[in-house]
Amino acid sequence: MKKQSAQKAAAFFLYIRMVDKLSTMDKPIMIFLHGGGVSSWMWQEQVEIFKNTYDCFAPDLIGHGTRSKEKSFSMSECAREIISWIKEQAHDRKVILIGFSLGAQIAVDVLSREPDIIDIAIINSALVLPLPWLYFMVRPLLPLTYPLLKKDWFIQLQAEKMELPRHVLHHYAAESKHLQKNILLTMFQENLHYKLPDTFGQAKARILVTVGEKEKGIMQRSAKKITDAHPQAVGFTVPNIGHTFTFEKKELFTEMIKSFIEARALPVELKEIR
Repeated sequence: MKKQSAQKAAAFFLYIRMVDKLSTMDKPIMIFLHGGGVSSWMWQEQVEIFKNTYDCFAPDLIGHGTRSKEKSFSMSECAREIISWIKEQAHDRKVILIGFSLGAQIAVDVLSREPDIIDIAIINSALVLPLPWLYFMVRPLLPLTYPLLKKDWFIQLQAEKMELPRHVLHHYAAESKHLQKNILLTMFQENLHYKLPDTFGQAKARILVTVGEKEKGIMQRSAKKITDAHPQAVGFTVPNIGHTFTFEKKELFTEMIKSFIEARALPVELKEIR
């Protein structure tokens, strides 16, 4: 059973870099969790920046990227896969977990399920306040909106809204066209139904929470709720940005990660959540 778990967890991860297995065994591990509707490619630039200092890993979550043919999505199963992989592979090294949107919710879930395995976590734009009315609207509305995800004009419109750089547009288009309806439905429903676990405050990690200044009010309230729920969490708003921090302000995002990991003052552009 343990062997099966290890094999499943290993298969879950797209192994980004390993130059010398012996020399990297003492490097900290940095794990990036992507948002819904994209996949590990969204972290290409960050992996390239951090790969000399950390062993960087970017998994494709269930139903996304290399796993697009899988038939069902489960946020809790994603969290369990990550936990299993860390237990098998970390070997007491420092583990840094970075999540965006759906990936940030899963990061919260990992921290809540296993309080001891993450040392530093960066939670970007995580919804942790349920939207029950929207949850019940997803199922009847999806058949009407799902066909748009296959249309080039709609894909281009969404890419522009997300401020995606031109060199990743082909990744985003392919992702959109391969995303299955049942995966999308379950993903939306779990995303809208997710609430902050009571055990989150027990996590041992230092935690940084961010939200875009232009994101919806419920996202702002979610960021404050996460920050207030943990004794070692700090929360910051990113000025003049919506749900696009990792794409639109890449340099600021990277500098923020470096500063937080090194326990330095964060970039002055960020505004602390009060």
